[in-house]
Amino acid sequence: MNILITGVSSGIGATTAELLLKSGHHVYGTVRKAGDAGQLTRHPAFSALVMDVTDRPAIVEAMATIKATGQPLHAVINNAGIAVSGPLETIAEEDYRKQFDVNVFGNLAVSQEALPLLHAAREAGETNVKIINVGSVSGYVTAPFTSLYSASKFAVEALTDGMRRELIPFGIDVLSVAPGPVKTPIWKKGKTQTKAFEGNRYSHILSKLAAYTEGAEAGGVEPELVAGIIRDMLESDRPRPDRLVMKRNWVIRLLMLAPKRWQDKLFLKNMESNKRY
Repeated sequence: MNILITGVSSGIGATTAELLLKSGHHVYGTVRKAGDAGQLTRHPAFSALVMDVTDRPAIVEAMATIKATGQPLHAVINNAGIAVSGPLETIAEEDYRKQFDVNVFGNLAVSQEALPLLHAAREAGETNVKIINVGSVSGYVTAPFTSLYSASKFAVEALTDGMRRELIPFGIDVLSVAPGPVKTPIWKKGKTQTKAFEGNRYSHILSKLAAYTEGAEAGGVEPELVAGIIRDMLESDRPRPDRLVMKRNWVIRLLMLAPKRWQDKLFLKNMESNKRY
């Protein structure tokens, strides 16, 4: 299979690309700067594409590069994303707009530009043509101070379900994989996002932030687990359309059914003890 993955410079994207290459697939991996693909470039079945998901002309150019190979595109994995944290009361407009520009509008832009290639693959008789969106447990429940990230991932789940239902008649499946905390560099970035907490009524959270993020990372799953599930979804004829990937995922399923006021108490209690879920 020929597979496009956005955001392969680190984390889930890089790990998934490595696994798919080992499994015999050809991977087109996007990075924002030349050279960010690292070790992946040594593999003969890897093609790096310099592209930011918020840059529409760059997306168009990347798709033209894939089309020019004359080979079908079987799947797109929308992995590129960022996590903006902070109180909703104080977070800067430029930050909350960027959160949606990358995680939601960038996701949709890549899918829109890739779909002509995916339709062409189906019309040529290819099977297992798919779009897989990397969501998050934050697209199922909302924790305090990651509300914008959560809103973006709820939107990704909505895009996934809506697009799948629109594309079913054309034989293109659209799926989501929603990891809980994953041991990736995103947690180190979270420790530095303190601007929205500084000099206001939320400043007391700063003393908890490092322990909170470290605890979430320590309880997270390895990116290899998520990559393996993505590979299985790609290679299966009829996979489950949504996969929640985390330790004790039954807790989240149960929490989703609980009354909102009960959820409120749980999140506040967890915050006090530096726990996420």
